[in-house]
Amino acid sequence: MTADSWSEDAQGIWQSQESVVTRMSPDEMRIRANRWSREFGRTNWIAFVCAGALLLFFLLMLAVNHTALQRVGAAIGLGSAAYLVAVGLRIASRRWTDDGATCLRAYRSQLQRRRQADMGAAQTILLMMAGCALLTPPGPWGRWTLQAASQLGAGVLVYVYVRRQARRFQARIDDLTRLEGD
Repeated sequence: MTADSWSEDAQGIWQSQESVVTRMSPDEMRIRANRWSREFGRTNWIAFVCAGALLLFFLLMLAVNHTALQRVGAAIGLGSAAYLVAVGLRIASRRWTDDGATCLRAYRSQLQRRRQADMGAAQTILLMMAGCALLTPPGPWGRWTLQAASQLGAGVLVYVYVRRQARRFQARIDDLTRLEGD
């Protein structure tokens, strides 16, 4: 689905809504928005658990591998864990919506949060897989290159896929910005 067709769909849904409106007080809307924000906030721990798993794995690899290239791979993997913690802290520490936010602005903020989380995950996966590629045990040059390239290639594929999803979020964010401006 392209951004243009999503925008047309969103406008069509918006315009075809029934005219019977259920009234909610601003307090009820705020309560629902706060609950939604808390539910999103409860997912913040996932980044830290993943970073802990990466940290343990690459520390073990640093301890058991003795070649310089494998140690560089483990160091890159440890860097990916540190990067994931930084992304998690940045996302968890930011207040994504203010109390007076409209529904569109609150939804846009949550999409922005999700986009940043996806981009951080994609970059972490790429770093992690680069580290794993260098952890490949030494052997004949051709086999080693093929194994390392396949691991790095898998990281690149996941990175491209997740980045594509983040671009979709950005298109929706842009649509909501335009819709709110209208």
